[in-house]
Amino acid sequence: MTVGELLEKTARRLAAPELFSEGPLTEARELLAHAFGIVPARLQPEAPVDLHVHDEFLRLLGRRLGDEPTGYIVGAVELMGLRFKVDRRGFIPRLDLPVLIQAALEGVAQDAKGFALDLACGMGAAGICVAHARPGLHVDLADVSAEAIELARENAELVVPGRYQAYAGDLFDPLPRGRKYNVVTANPPWVPDGTVLPSEVIDHEPVVSFFGGPDGLDIVRRIIAELPRWLAPKATYAQECDPSQIEKVIALLTAQGLRETRAHQDGEGVLRVVSARMP
Repeated sequence: MTVGELLEKTARRLAAPELFSEGPLTEARELLAHAFGIVPARLQPEAPVDLHVHDEFLRLLGRRLGDEPTGYIVGAVELMGLRFKVDRRGFIPRLDLPVLIQAALEGVAQDAKGFALDLACGMGAAGICVAHARPGLHVDLADVSAEAIELARENAELVVPGRYQAYAGDLFDPLPRGRKYNVVTANPPWVPDGTVLPSEVIDHEPVVSFFGGPDGLDIVRRIIAELPRWLAPKATYAQECDPSQIEKVIALLTAQGLRETRAHQDGEGVLRVVSARMP
């Protein structure tokens, strides 16, 4: 069997609804590349798959079919052309994260200088992508989990060395007093308490990353209430939330004086991200 044939067959299997795959072919490529010991970009569709690689691939696929996330199996995830280390210290970014990053960067000049902040950053992907896209920005990475911050620091050192600082603590508490940010991204816990999540999420990823109170907005309210004092004039803010929360989040931002509020669609046309601008 060739690489291309095995990828096509595996992608059909990973498309099963019970696996909640956002990208079956992408996952298949990650797993097969890991079996080969290479990155997915080096896969050659016409190349044969030898017995050793095939056996290793089936072992990896078995883990995925057992609901283990592909990112944790291969130890990496690729976003916006950048490859990040990922493990159980931090949640796995989903395909709506590029929407968050693009929303945050709208209207931010290529030569912008100053500071960016990634709040509730997990492994740091959003903030690191922002800093990579705008080389004049220094990014602060902040998360309540000291383990996640260790992972974010490792990723930042690989992608934006010398242009980051990592802080472990509750929301804005560990950040330098008086600092003003040109760009702020946030992926806070926004799942309502009691929501049943897929086993690949709740059984493997850090629980602290998901649940945000009775309506899912407890942490979001705290962030937005304090947000204006940390934003530079004309700064942009973007955060992820559930489609059902879009109007509430926009109302919270408007009440704090932010303007140009917008909702942004993911690749499937679902509203997943809200952005706003400081006057």
